[in-house]
Amino acid sequence: MVDEGKRLCREDKIEDGRQSFKRALDHLKNCGLGFFENPRLEQAYYTFLSEIQAEELRVLMAASRLEAQEDEEPAPMDEISDLNLYSIEVDPHLRELVTQDLLDTKFDIPVVLNDQVVQFLNFYQNRGRRIMEEGLRRSGKYLDIFHQTFEKEGIPLDLGYVAHVESLFNPRARSRARAIGLWQFMKGTGQLYGLRQDWWVDERSDILKSTQAAARYMKCLYASFKDWHLVLAAYNVGPGRIENIVRRRGQMDYWTMAERKLLPRETINHVPSILAALIIFKNPERYGFDVVPDLPLEFDRVPMEFQVDLKVVAETTGTTVEQLRELNPELKWGVTPSNPNGYVLKVPVGKGESVQTRLAALPENERLQFEHHRVKKGETLAVIARKFRTSAEAIAQMNHLKSLNRLRVNQDLIIPGAGWRGEVRQAAARERQGQPTVRAASRHIVRKGESLSTIAQRYGVSVQDLLRWNNLRRGQVIYPGQALKLEKRAEQRSTVARVGGDQ
Repeated sequence: MVDEGKRLCREDKIEDGRQSFKRALDHLKNCGLGFFENPRLEQAYYTFLSEIQAEELRVLMAASRLEAQEDEEPAPMDEISDLNLYSIEVDPHLRELVTQDLLDTKFDIPVVLNDQVVQFLNFYQNRGRRIMEEGLRRSGKYLDIFHQTFEKEGIPLDLGYVAHVESLFNPRARSRARAIGLWQFMKGTGQLYGLRQDWWVDERSDILKSTQAAARYMKCLYASFKDWHLVLAAYNVGPGRIENIVRRRGQMDYWTMAERKLLPRETINHVPSILAALIIFKNPERYGFDVVPDLPLEFDRVPMEFQVDLKVVAETTGTTVEQLRELNPELKWGVTPSNPNGYVLKVPVGKGESVQTRLAALPENERLQFEHHRVKKGETLAVIARKFRTSAEAIAQMNHLKSLNRLRVNQDLIIPGAGWRGEVRQAAARERQGQPTVRAASRHIVRKGESLSTIAQRYGVSVQDLLRWNNLRRGQVIYPGQALKLEKRAEQRSTVARVGGDQ
């Protein structure tokens, strides 16, 4: 089933491949042999898991998928920015309804009633009804988080509804301009507010960190403009554009800028669309909406000390990978970063302690170990292998490279960590098919946490061989940085029962 999953992934049938992988893992766990009580079966499970994750990373590494993940959707602001307000008639009855509503409802940012706002109310009730209903539903997940964060930062809570227009409350929304996340941060603004963006993680999609960044950004804009409508305009078009208008034309409010057409259409539409959404969110039934909001997201936070596959976390929490991805939309590949660097994983509420305990008990040789490297001019596989303390052959296997001597500048490579478990099984499969095995390196530099058993497993040799080649006694301690001799070609073993290495 693992081989079938790999074949499906290579045929671009990714979801079918994932289902095949899931069946393979479920079969192994439910084999009736006391799975988690049998060290060899448990280690075999993590061997398969390592291979599966490597295959999924290979498939997803295509540049097109790096730019647009499968579950991303367009930001609603793209549609709203194109809207021609002159084509929407102002309904006098709607104006009367809103006039009374504004008298009865408390807002914590100024809400004005003019033709533009009424036109957007009309839009949300008719052509944009799907957008409004979807926003009302999704908002239930995030508004509590927004309100807690905004209260802490000391800005109006009603600004939480900005996320309706920006992203439709979708952490994976992407605009035409490549703004991403609930708050639609551009790359540069995200970096300015400390949002990590690398090959593994894009914190513009992080529910907590992006919300805190948005609150601080709007607070900073208000310190400059002292007007929440100008803040909303600057959030869309950038503060520099607003500052230039004021410098050239003198001090004026947002509505004057819009009337004089000093702003692009997107920004002219931005502020009234937010105010109209805010009016509806306060009293949806009054405007003809009967939508049950989603339940608020609740989670525990687990600091990561090493890389982990979300499949492993799902096993420990009794949840699904899909639920974990919903809580951690900043993860690009379904695994935590190879360099945690303060990364904190969100898990279902009440599961944090058990996840920490389970991960802490996971032996180092069963932890996921993948790095990412983008090829630079002049680099060879040998150079890259030395940098990451692995072998050129292992990198070639991981990335399905047909030649060890041909790399492209800016080519993305997945680098397996020392002792990558998939290497053993793949070499064994080649040997069964009469193909040559991977030549072992002439020596191995011991890394922290490695044992003779895990090193022997990596190169397909026995512990006794390592002892003999290096004049070591059984039970003698090895230490990080120690060089071990490897004196012959690897003779890989082929059965799952022997994955654990000879003792």
